[in-house]
Amino acid sequence: PHFHTLMMVPPGMLNGKSYVRHERWVELWRECLRVSYDPNVDVRAVKPRKPKDGESLACATAELVRGAVAETLKYSTKPADMVADPKWFLELTRQTHKRRFVATGGALKDVLKLDQETDADMVIGDDISEGDDDGSRIAFEWKTEVKKYRRSPTKDKTESD
Repeated sequence: PHFHTLMMVPPGMLNGKSYVRHERWVELWRECLRVSYDPNVDVRAVKPRKPKDGESLACATAELVRGAVAETLKYSTKPADMVADPKWFLELTRQTHKRRFVATGGALKDVLKLDQETDADMVIGDDISEGDDDGSRIAFEWKTEVKKYRRSPTKDKTESD
């Protein structure tokens, strides 16, 4: 799995008493994945900047956070990958249709919310009925030589499996 995340953590986790070393991030991610190798982990801080003339500190901070969110989200699928292999892109589109790839929680829980949810919104859910899933799955494997996931039809799961 490949994740790009934006986490709001206490300042001490990036420097100071509660600093989390890179090796510890790798160890935590390895445990979460339940793998025997050291996964790649890249942790960066969103650094504050001085407000421009006439700009409030709140506006400068909001702009920084928006930039960090945009930077985090832009790497989920690179445009070059989409045009390089049209079949791959069509399969990606089919598999990701109506899927949620952005989640927020904690202090950032409502950061992406556009409107207040109504009681009716809460009842509707994700609009995916249980009957739509017959249990079939298409398998993909990470191919190191091309640095991409590739289809692995021999590992597909069909309804009869």
